[in-house]
Parts: sequence; C-alpha cells; structure tokens
Amino acid sequence: MGFVQDYDELIMTERGLFQKICRVFLKQTFIVCDRNEESRKMYFFVRKHHEMFSDYFQYMGFDIAIDLDNKVTMLKNQKNDGLQSNRMRFRKYESIVLCCLWTIYVDQVREGNLTRPILITVFDLRHAMEKYGVKEDMEGKGILRDTLELFSRYQLVDINGEIGNPDCTIRLYSSLQFALELEEFKRFVTDADKRMRENGKMTDLFEDEESMEEDDES
Repeated sequence: MGFVQDYDELIMTERGLFQKICRVFLKQTFIVCDRNEESRKMYFFVRKHHEMFSDYFQYMGFDIAIDLDNKVTMLKNQKNDGLQSNRMRFRKYESIVLCCLWTIYVDQVREGNLTRPILITVFDLRHAMEKYGVKEDMEGKGILRDTLELFSRYQLVDINGEIGNPDCTIRLYSSLQFALELEEFKRFVTDADKRMRENGKMTDLFEDEESMEEDDES
C-alpha cells in the first residue's frame, strides 16, 4: 500500500497524532520513548506505522529510523541525500559539552546502568569538561545553561532544577548516542587533544562571528 491509502485508513484521532508527530520530528529530530507518557505514545505509534512515516518523509529527503534496543526514533537524512538539511551546526563549546555528555552516557552504559534513568549532576559534567580545559571559561556566562537547554529541546537531555543549584540533575537520554557520529567524535577528540597539548587549554572557544563559520558540525 502507498502512503495515501495508509493515511486514509487512519481514524481521525490517529491522523491528528500523525500530523503532530511529523511536526515533532521536524522540530526536535528525536522521540525518546522513556521521556514521558506522551513521548511513549508517539514512539509506539511510529513503530506501528513506520513505513507510512518513511513514505511521507522521503519526499523531503528524510527517513525515519527506529532503534528498538534504545527505544528511540529519529528523523535522518537519506543516505544519498547531499543536502544534509537536518544537521545542526554547533559552536565549539556546544560540541565539547555534547562530547562530554556522550562519553558519560557511554561509560554509564558500559557499567551496566540500563535498568534506571541515567542521572548526573552539573558537578559531574563540569568534572568531565576539565579534561578539555574549558570549565573555567564557561563559568558565570550562562553558556552551560544555554547549551543544556538547547540539548533539552532536541530530547537529548532533561534538566531537573536550576543550573547552578546543588540539587540540579541532568537526565541523559539514549538519543545522545545518535546525536554525534562515532567518526566525528573521534576526529573531534583527536583535534581537541592536539590543541590542548599545543596551547595548554582551548583558548579559541569564544571566537568572533567570522571564525565561528568554521565550527564543528554535529
């Protein structure tokens, strides 16, 4: 069956949910099943109608991928699409925070932390950032808060509390695994290590707008 026939067979409430999910994909890329009840409902609806969503988005050069093990569904570029239009360009410090969150999540998974939500504190994140030599540069400027709020909008993390308060926690979602390709992460870490060895720390985080055009893409 084609998309039109599949869509016509949906009841009115299902059509409304389909439209809502399409807007969510275009806005935030990921839908994480374990985030809340609404996300759970959307995730299982996409699983049930995976082919219909893929048929719909293919005309825009996108595809829908579902990771059953991690219960994440996501909007992806088609393999042969040269536009890469759903890729977001991060600034260097945003890439650094993302890499730190990514490594913390992977370490937790390797330790077998799969049966409960992965929660960390801001202190844990800042400690991970120290090896990149940027912890002090990001203090007191709202940069860390703004970066975490950005990641929250894409369902990569959830912030519980106010950044800066000792009781604030950050929930890491499994979608972090798919926000940064492994080869991109390896290149980033290699480049960061080289610059730290040469300069002692990263001194080019807060570049002007012209040099920002050369930022890493994640």
